[in-house]
Amino acid sequence: MEQKYKLIETGPGWHRIKALKDFTLITGEQIKKGDVGGYVRSEYCLSHKGLCWIMNDAFVQGNISGNAVVKDNAKVYGNVCGNAIVRDSGYVGTYTTATGNAIVQAFQHITYGTVSTNLLGTKDWEAALYAELGIVPKNGKIILYKRTWRTNGSNVFESNHNSNFIYEIGKEAVETNVDEDVMKSCTAGLHFTTLEFIYKWSGETILECEINVKDIITVQENKVRARKCKVIRAYEEE
Repeated sequence: MEQKYKLIETGPGWHRIKALKDFTLITGEQIKKGDVGGYVRSEYCLSHKGLCWIMNDAFVQGNISGNAVVKDNAKVYGNVCGNAIVRDSGYVGTYTTATGNAIVQAFQHITYGTVSTNLLGTKDWEAALYAELGIVPKNGKIILYKRTWRTNGSNVFESNHNSNFIYEIGKEAVETNVDEDVMKSCTAGLHFTTLEFIYKWSGETILECEINVKDIITVQENKVRARKCKVIRAYEEE
């Protein structure tokens, strides 16, 4: 088989790739012989077949094949094939696959299953919820969690980021000043995640909240950013 690249030693356990021929990526970008690409663990990580390539500061510990492209600051621990593109700060986890015409971008963290489309571009929040958090909506709603701070009222809690924003058990919490850009993660809106990830967040009280899928703005970084929620209860470890 004709070799497409060679490995350049860069440090213990890591290599950069260097192109051995000219070719054009499915993104339209030109790779020239001698161009230095991204980082890999070993030659297993990037096929010599097809137009697949790793570039910029992206690094791959999984496997890239077909015509897939991994670029920018993306990280891939699973498999990327077909015409998939992983870019920006996108992440593909160990037991997951990006394939078909998948685009993993912005701060998406694909942690479960297989992605074959552009979830952010199509606003496919049901598929994104499973890919990021491993959850499936029921009757158009999901249960997620957030950390808050206690107030003098037993059923009233303050936002971790805005002490003037209140969550009250049994009532809706509505953010009227939200950033509707689906490509942005940490910006205006209400943020939620699963119990698996909530312990990384700050705040003394965990609230269990119900969110309508239609109220979701984006799903990235293993969390949901939404316009509003209904506060169900203060969650206690079981």
